[in-house]
Amino acid sequence: MRTRLFACIVNIGLALHGLPVHALDAAAGEPALASRVAPPEQEVVDRFVAAGMRDARPHALTPTERLRVGKALESLPALHRLVLEKRLRRLGFVDGIPGHGSGLFSPVAGTGQFDITLRASLLGESLGDFLTTKERRLFAPDESGLVLTVDGTGTDALTYVLLHETSHAVDRALGLTADRRSPFVDGVWADRATLVPSLASSPAAGTAFRGGEPVPMGKASDVYDALAHTPFVSLYATAAAPEDFAELVAWHVISTVHGGSLAITLRNGQGVAVSRYEPLAAPAARARIAHVEALLRRADTEKGRDALQRLLDPTGGS
Repeated sequence: MRTRLFACIVNIGLALHGLPVHALDAAAGEPALASRVAPPEQEVVDRFVAAGMRDARPHALTPTERLRVGKALESLPALHRLVLEKRLRRLGFVDGIPGHGSGLFSPVAGTGQFDITLRASLLGESLGDFLTTKERRLFAPDESGLVLTVDGTGTDALTYVLLHETSHAVDRALGLTADRRSPFVDGVWADRATLVPSLASSPAAGTAFRGGEPVPMGKASDVYDALAHTPFVSLYATAAAPEDFAELVAWHVISTVHGGSLAITLRNGQGVAVSRYEPLAAPAARARIAHVEALLRRADTEKGRDALQRLLDPTGGS
């Protein structure tokens, strides 16, 4: 008991000074991932500032926020938690980030580790509001008067973003989208950011997520009709192979574990719904779910966990 109390006190002191505290996890008996939550390094904050977010600054979590983050971490799939336990150096939050941003995944050079830094206002944001703000940036208002709303259910923005960002960690640690033969890449991506020709010509691949100009709102239905004939669960998934993987895994977990759903609705000037789209129900997207399930099952058995542990060990694997 005294050892545990001492370790907890030391961990609190380290966190207050912005230092990672996971070295004492085992001795303290504390949840390994919750103890990685600490203010971001200054160099990480400087990256936000250099990107034009001059008001970026570290966010100090309140006790309530820290509990919320801990709960979100505990809800992650076993595979994600295993990768984070081995590779996550620090999970931090920053203030002063615009509402359409989410965060930063930052590999730590020469270590195999990474930091994840998220926009602090995610802590109180609904999933629907987060997704609506992000999606509306793709379209320009026009004479159609249409208004787009994204309904995301089952969880909150924080859990979704953590699922997405930690799926990047899984991808990077296991080299999934770096392998052209991977089922998450083959037939979809020619390389990291280049779609195969049949998908590159789709209107769904012409948005600002792929460097295009905002689409007139009146043509939004054309974009979502096209998306329904692709293997992507969202328009953001078209940005690059790693984003495609992260979106596919995140939305599979939200729909199966959290009982959530995703729907995009277009309404006219009188607020009447004229179109509704459910990307997770698209046949080509659903056909990829078996690959996600097979991947997540790798952490379900002792043999599988042992193999992953060896792969993730700094002295071997990636």
